[in-house]
Amino acid sequence: MTASAARRLAIAAQRIVRAPPPTRNGILQLIRDIGYLQLDPTNVVARNPQLVLWTRLGRYDPRLLEGLLAKRQLFETVSLIVPTSDVAIHLATMRAYRRATNAGAAPSPHGSLAGAGGGTWPVRAAKFLAQNPQLRRSVLARLRRDGPLPLTAFEDRALVSWTSGGWNDERNVTMMLAILQRRGEIAVAGRNRGRKLWTLADGWLPGTVPLSARALEREATLRALRSTGVATLKQLRSHYAFARYVTQRALDALVHEGSVAPVQIADVTWKGPHYAPADVTMRDSWEERTTLLSPFDNLIIDRARTEQLFGYRYRMEIYLPAHLRKIGYWAMPVLHGDRIVGSVDPRFDRARGELVVNKVVLEPAAPRNIMSHVKRAVEELAAFVGATKVRWPRAES
Repeated sequence: MTASAARRLAIAAQRIVRAPPPTRNGILQLIRDIGYLQLDPTNVVARNPQLVLWTRLGRYDPRLLEGLLAKRQLFETVSLIVPTSDVAIHLATMRAYRRATNAGAAPSPHGSLAGAGGGTWPVRAAKFLAQNPQLRRSVLARLRRDGPLPLTAFEDRALVSWTSGGWNDERNVTMMLAILQRRGEIAVAGRNRGRKLWTLADGWLPGTVPLSARALEREATLRALRSTGVATLKQLRSHYAFARYVTQRALDALVHEGSVAPVQIADVTWKGPHYAPADVTMRDSWEERTTLLSPFDNLIIDRARTEQLFGYRYRMEIYLPAHLRKIGYWAMPVLHGDRIVGSVDPRFDRARGELVVNKVVLEPAAPRNIMSHVKRAVEELAAFVGATKVRWPRAES
């Protein structure tokens, strides 16, 4: 296939074209198709899960997402919202993390168990658990008696504080809750004004028969590929929801059985080999549209793959001083057809009811009439978040 066809396949796999209807069942199917929604506290325009759904659905009722969580058709990990239909995959990760953080466990190398959850790497988490058994017991006992409960309901009974040199120093209860969630001992039962309500995982998350190693590899590899459309093994191993279990062995088996096909990109020299689901077709599924992408959107979260697919180098500038930012604090890439043609840096001024566009940066190859498409996409975003006015930079007004 051509590079353009590969881009369109990746975009369609993420349901940015031909999205389901903005109903509860449609949203559930969409999240199953794309694999996950990434959680992030940044709320410059709206929370990331809301923006990812808006990019695909347009205007929808955010309460539908809350309803899916309340009915346990979705659930939260430390950093993702995932379909409960994938619980067997995620419970396998929880069991692996629990083994790695149990007393006497062999040191676990960094890798797929590292990173997520505020730096709760297994070695550090195991040490914290061993030093503070009374804190763990008190959290579980309180939830058993009174749960679901918010963070503020728990007393800090740590004997040794969490110290990492980062934002979470001394946040002992917060880190204990994150560790217990990663271990599969507790779960998020809902939210009250954005604050997590915690409960015991046993009885909240559905029980499931553990998958064999081969079955786990097959399911995770196929799910990762279906949500990316076309990818290399390395790119599949970067998939936030399924990376841990993606293997070359599973890819080879899927090719052998005819579920996956090797792909050669004909008109570029991308490093491969690439793979795609064998049953995909773009004949009736492509449509031209212009929309904005959250910085954490699943389509572009793998920055190296984004640069390869779209020829667009994207980096978030949140942590840069203002005078060093080139595209802006919350720059949202503009997807136009099958190309990324620039970015818009918006901010929702809730007090004034205005969506403020701080900056627009266009690529040199962007179409000459692109601003009319960009303005329409920004106005659609403003309507979704409830802004009554869009305030443009003076040059774009």
